[in-house]
Amino acid sequence: MVETAYVFIYLPDQVHPTVAGRFELDTTASPNVGQFVYGESYLANTAALPLDPIALPLKNQLFRTTLSSGFFGVLRDAIPDDWGRHVASKLYGSRFKTLFDYLWLPTADRLGALAFGQTPRSPMDEKPLLRWQDAQNTLYLEAIQKLDRDLPLTSGEKEVALLFGAGTTAGGARPKFTTVRNSSVWLAKLNRNGDRFNEVRVEAALLDLAASCGISVPDHDVEHIHGRDLLLVKRFDRSVTDAGMLRHRAASAATVFQADEAAAQYSYTGSYPRFSRELARWTVTGDQDRGQLFRRIAFNALTSVTDDHERNHALVADGSHFHLSPAFDLVPKPSNTRRRHLSLVIGEYGSLAVRENLLSSAAAFQLTRERANEIIDEVQHTVRAQWRARLADRDVGRGDIKKIASCFDPPSFEAPPPEQATL
Repeated sequence: MVETAYVFIYLPDQVHPTVAGRFELDTTASPNVGQFVYGESYLANTAALPLDPIALPLKNQLFRTTLSSGFFGVLRDAIPDDWGRHVASKLYGSRFKTLFDYLWLPTADRLGALAFGQTPRSPMDEKPLLRWQDAQNTLYLEAIQKLDRDLPLTSGEKEVALLFGAGTTAGGARPKFTTVRNSSVWLAKLNRNGDRFNEVRVEAALLDLAASCGISVPDHDVEHIHGRDLLLVKRFDRSVTDAGMLRHRAASAATVFQADEAAAQYSYTGSYPRFSRELARWTVTGDQDRGQLFRRIAFNALTSVTDDHERNHALVADGSHFHLSPAFDLVPKPSNTRRRHLSLVIGEYGSLAVRENLLSSAAAFQLTRERANEIIDEVQHTVRAQWRARLADRDVGRGDIKKIASCFDPPSFEAPPPEQATL
């Protein structure tokens, strides 16, 4: 069976989509084969930009892939992960089962600037983004938390959730939704039933701390609505103008790595040095972005942000060129193990979060060993001096601070790596 979708893109400064090409998925092949071709009208458009400058350059040719069940990375980025799929199954039943089915979700909150249609004339109708005043509706918030707990919704809760799609395409496993607030587009994240600590307030504090360490982070805030804490993070792939909402191209690190997520689900084959090298192909701000990326590795290692996988890094293009996105999903992960490991490989000692491992890959970031050491020292000094205060500023309780205290500047960071860890 061959399924077809027309791919639309929102070009810079345009609030209406342009048809870019046609995507076909052959599910009778093993593995599935995906094919994409740009439309002649799009190739003739002087404003046209590639969906992916590496895997899908702006050329008149047929592109094929068998990676990720036949999905090119930028198309896969527009498909929901765990939370979005769970919400879709609860709100729409069996209507959405396959990756291809999720292209038809009636939502405007996909990552990036793509939309999909069954004809080349226009994309599928989308449900409006949730306004902040509607997000404060008790029924809506209760529906989100019931969806998280896998509890049945009342008819009223389901009705209000269906009205806006309940944030069905936002990535990750945690409950969240997209909302328009103060003329900007925000991702609203909630605590989960069973969390070990108040992740909403802790993540806000980590974003504050990262900014103090010289790391670019999105605008963010914490709201307390009807007894619930919500973390609001401004979306870097959206902006609002007088003419309407602009959608910016975005690509996850998984797309940059051309990862085969069907073959390596929940295992990560990319590395920070490779991400740094790819910046030369994807961006015109590679030197600046490499320094920023190295600073983030140091921060993650010194605050136990170990869920830094391929979908928790991204590039964004708010104009013609991609650049490293602001840091996001910064949550410390307490561990009983003596050693900390990040999700992606750092250097000669794999993903081991120790100083020597970071220094071993300095050249990949076009840093001298001495300059890399200075960056690590700067981040470590700020983390040591401010982490408690930043948590307190966000009203993180003493009990929660105690639970995560071991995450900050762990002693193992300065320990020499074991020889057997050397790759």
